[in-house]
Amino acid sequence: MVHFGFKDRPDVMQALELCREQELEFRPLETSFFLSRETVVASIRYEGMALWRERLFSAMARNAGSPVEYFNLPTNRVIELGTQIEI
Repeated sequence: MVHFGFKDRPDVMQALELCREQELEFRPLETSFFLSRETVVASIRYEGMALWRERLFSAMARNAGSPVEYFNLPTNRVIELGTQIEI
């Protein structure tokens, strides 16, 4: 089991390399990583937030960092499944 603290930067690849010390087999070129991606879209169909706030939130969500970089995953082994969310 791998634990990352609040201020730790998770490095999944390094953690998986530690599996070899426990005599667990890990093949990086045969491993796929699945991530979810949500695309936030401003919509006038729902009441609640003002439209300008929805657009601001949508822009901020688009500019958020990539989970691939955050978890130090190889980009050629990642599969992203996405959905579009209207707010």
